[in-house]
Amino acid sequence: MAQKSVDQYKRRILSLLLKKYERSQSFQAGIPGKQRPQMTIKGSELAKDYDDEMDYRKRELIHNALQELCHEGITEVTWPKHKENIEVGKVYLNFEGVERAYLHTGEKPKGDKIRQLAELLIPLVHHPWDWVRTWGEETYRRLEERRPSGLDLDDHQGYGDLVQVLLALPGLEENTPKRVLSQKLFQDSKRFEQGVERRLLSLLRKIYPEELEKDEDYLDQVGIVENPKMTLVFGPLEIEMPTELVGNSATEEDRAKSLGFNFRAFQGGLGLSAESIKELSIRDIPARAILLVENLTTYHEVIRHPVQLSAPLLVIYTGGFPHKSTQRLLKKISTFIETQNPLSLEGIYHWGDIDYGGIRIFEYLKEHFFPSLRPYRMDVVTYLDYVTTGLSFGEEQCLKLEQLLTLPGYETWHPVITELLRHRKRVEQESIR
Repeated sequence: MAQKSVDQYKRRILSLLLKKYERSQSFQAGIPGKQRPQMTIKGSELAKDYDDEMDYRKRELIHNALQELCHEGITEVTWPKHKENIEVGKVYLNFEGVERAYLHTGEKPKGDKIRQLAELLIPLVHHPWDWVRTWGEETYRRLEERRPSGLDLDDHQGYGDLVQVLLALPGLEENTPKRVLSQKLFQDSKRFEQGVERRLLSLLRKIYPEELEKDEDYLDQVGIVENPKMTLVFGPLEIEMPTELVGNSATEEDRAKSLGFNFRAFQGGLGLSAESIKELSIRDIPARAILLVENLTTYHEVIRHPVQLSAPLLVIYTGGFPHKSTQRLLKKISTFIETQNPLSLEGIYHWGDIDYGGIRIFEYLKEHFFPSLRPYRMDVVTYLDYVTTGLSFGEEQCLKLEQLLTLPGYETWHPVITELLRHRKRVEQESIR
């Protein structure tokens, strides 16, 4: 019984010393330094047992444990003058005893954990996406330098799953459901949501090139969705779609055939799937204005109640940062406008929330699709008309808005940002009538 207690104290002492070692310059450099890892009993979690006046045997057991470790050459102990074998001064971990210390504790050496994690990340340094490849290279380099800060070295399986997902992303079809992806990669439809999604989202928020608003926005940008999404469109948009005859066995004559649609005929608008958007081609845009709408409620309101823009009006719901399928449609519309220059089109507008997110969504759409995009009802006058019913925001949003004031390309937003900072309230699109 006594030896069992001694062995337990040996493991506890060595575990504490190994933690000191793993945080030391000697560990990071991979070679013994001038100063050995050290600790005091009274300054450790063993102090309560060591000074237990109700059970002095605990101190004796700790002394016995130290004596055995010293005899094995793993540690060295110093004693204050006149207190030898009475009160321990310092306990040192000998560098030549580190390997045996790990064996005693049953812990896996931190160096081995780092090496195994680094090996897992090697495929990412050849990833086709720059931002993933850069993260893989930087993380691998940190691990090679034994600087694993922010990484859970004990979750080898979790990082293995993450790497597997990252490697699969470039080959994903748009709108791949989470559970379909999970079943394909892990033969378990829930494993992605239960074990990988949280870590992937954390990584995307750190390294994805664009700052987005919601978790689902980040996942959608890499092709992962809860369920496939539709793109909602209302108004004069004429498209052509291949006929159902077009397939692997279709003739060239079949492939030349197509069906024409004019969205204007559908009073409630239409929802387009990712597959439909991929196949369609634009024949004409006989609209005088195009309006991109951030929020779903407002999209339906615009359909029911005309807005102060020239009719006929083409309305497209973006859902904040547009998902991949909507982006594909916007790109096709943008390309058509650039190449065909429809004479009837007077302007392209975006209507969103008057806040940090709304401004960034506008600039995203302008940068990626429509350089001549103009804001609709996102000006100072509209903001001041509705600010009394606005929603308050905190210091974090203030800091983000202040940062926008320093960025090139946001000069036209300075008056709105100034009012947002003055009132500390954001105006949601749905509240504007």
